[in-house]
Amino acid sequence: MKLRTGIGISQAQDAAEAGHAAASAALAELSGEPPALIMFFCTPRYDLPKLLAAIRAETGDTLLIGATSSGELVRGTCMGFGAGVAVLALTAGAYRFAAASASHIRVDMDRAAQDITRACRDEAGASPHAGVLVLADALLGDLQQIVQGVYRITGPKVPMFGGAASDEQQFVETCIFHDDKIIRQGALALWIASERPLHVEVQHGWQPIGVPLLITRAEGAEILEIGGRPASVVYEEQLGLAPGALSEEKFWDTSIKHPFGLLQADGTFVIRVARAKMTQGGLRIQGCAPSAGSAVQVMRGTPDMLLDIVESTATSALEGHPEASVLLAFSCAARATIFGERKAEEAHRLQAAAGPVPVFGMHCCGEFSRTSGVLGTHNATLTAMAL
Repeated sequence: MKLRTGIGISQAQDAAEAGHAAASAALAELSGEPPALIMFFCTPRYDLPKLLAAIRAETGDTLLIGATSSGELVRGTCMGFGAGVAVLALTAGAYRFAAASASHIRVDMDRAAQDITRACRDEAGASPHAGVLVLADALLGDLQQIVQGVYRITGPKVPMFGGAASDEQQFVETCIFHDDKIIRQGALALWIASERPLHVEVQHGWQPIGVPLLITRAEGAEILEIGGRPASVVYEEQLGLAPGALSEEKFWDTSIKHPFGLLQADGTFVIRVARAKMTQGGLRIQGCAPSAGSAVQVMRGTPDMLLDIVESTATSALEGHPEASVLLAFSCAARATIFGERKAEEAHRLQAAAGPVPVFGMHCCGEFSRTSGVLGTHNATLTAMAL
């Protein structure tokens, strides 16, 4: 049976009004077929308990997952900052969905990720193929620990994708939703049991500048030294700046346009954005700092470069899936910031490339995408999967 989708949006200022409107519109597009999964993304400015209650009032006890975001990507529209909620309703089709979540997991994210992945896998049951969608609090720290925990349960054959909840780049509090619960400082895993292989596509468009650099000291989510010297000094030199030229207050304005590229064995790069310059010369990385011994290069990217990978990301995710009913997409809020007045172009180009298949996703604060190896955390990147 073919998967059916329904999508509803609302930009009403009132949380209850927005939740009811978006959820009822999504359900209406299913033409009476019962939903098997509800997914929603929303601005963090809403009264979240009221919003969740309103959506649940429309969708009943159907499995529900969601997250706060930095803007929703829906059918060619970027809803942007401010009031907004987007709801996706899915029938089961050829899939089985099961979710598990945990809150306040900072002390052992690896173990928590194992627990929720095992729980949703066991609930979904055996299938020839599967995938895992992961949502997590962006402010937990080293999000690679969550990827590692998921991987310990899935092994190499099950792809994972998703995004870290965002709060319109305020970096104060991000939330995840699971059924009737608002999950704080936690993570959620959605197991997708499938009769066909699931494919995750991830691209970014950044290009390296300068020379390869060796990280010699890193702790937690911070790069402390590069080549035995303070990380911020080396970073500034790579940009042709004098040591100390970038103040802590103005650092983000530059670092968002010049992330690190973590060099992979095949010559590709995984992107790591330095979110802040620390007083002692370290650089705090959003989501996951490269470990000591890693090779990195400073990168550059223009709006054109970062937008030029949108079509190929969408078409590659849809390739080999002629009956796809939805393209799920997670793009970094940093990309939207770089696009500026052109940020709507990403959503438009995604939908144009997807053709009749609706696009649904969000601007997040760190992306998850693992298809080979263990590394699966990204910054300033676009990832997508078709169902």
